[in-house]
Amino acid sequence: MSLRNNAYAIVASRADILTHSAAPKPYLIRLSTFQQQPLLGDYEQGQVCLNDCGLIVADEWVRSAANRKGIDLDVWTITPNSLQSIVFLQVPATVGAGLTDGYENQKPWLLSSFIASFKAAAAKRINLRLNQLGQSVWQRNYDEHLIDNNDHLDELRYRLQNQD
Repeated sequence: MSLRNNAYAIVASRADILTHSAAPKPYLIRLSTFQQQPLLGDYEQGQVCLNDCGLIVADEWVRSAANRKGIDLDVWTITPNSLQSIVFLQVPATVGAGLTDGYENQKPWLLSSFIASFKAAAAKRINLRLNQLGQSVWQRNYDEHLIDNNDHLDELRYRLQNQD
């Protein structure tokens, strides 16, 4: 079963999202499994087939975002050793009021908190499923990249939806 394509429909109203200073900020996120182990599934005839661990990751990704204010998932994909997603962060109201200078240079704590709680919840469920409590599931860090324009956003959406 592959959850890469159509996992989340792209919302058309986001076409001009980067033109407003108080608009949600899109980030490209990449999480990798510990030591790049193919823990989440396998490739069969060029398609990703998620195993139970991959299905747990998919479920927890959606669940974690739904339970976190200020986080909105866009397209995302799971491979045997990673999860990649475009995530929109809501900018605090005070930032939208013109205090953007300090915010632009800060690491988004909302994103860090969201990723940390997702990784903990998914790792706990995976370790329970595999009966191996306390084992590392994720790499310690994650990659994040602020998407700074609509063309780049469209390109990244296309790549995530059409990964082979």
